[in-house]
Amino acid sequence: MNQSTIVVRMSKSSGVYNKSNRYVLRIANEMDCEMNYNNNRKEYIVLPGKHNIEIGDGISFQTEEILLKEGETKVLTINPSLTYNLGFGMLTGMVVTGLIIQFAILQKFSSVMIISFMPYLFIKKRNFKNSFAISYSK
Repeated sequence: MNQSTIVVRMSKSSGVYNKSNRYVLRIANEMDCEMNYNNNRKEYIVLPGKHNIEIGDGISFQTEEILLKEGETKVLTINPSLTYNLGFGMLTGMVVTGLIIQFAILQKFSSVMIISFMPYLFIKKRNFKNSFAISYSK
């Protein structure tokens, strides 16, 4: 048996929040396919040796180099991370909830409520470059 196997799958923990995520997968710049929520597992039979695997989501690309022995199987898992839009939405929800609670207690608008908007100064799009991570079995 002169073949090895590479299995690329999406993390099961990605769930309903990441249904719209799409990943482009390239092995050695030849095989090209798209992975999504419904099509979440691909299996490739390759020759033993060194293989470059490139996975991207349109925003960022990550490359993994895998060395396979004869008859060996490696499983790569794509783990979605917190994206900028999701982080910004969660922050907005917390700020609005905080303002509503403060307004309900004080019954008026106060300049102290402006402090609720301070976290927006610290959330930057550049901090969310890699929207996924790749892990693999050894």
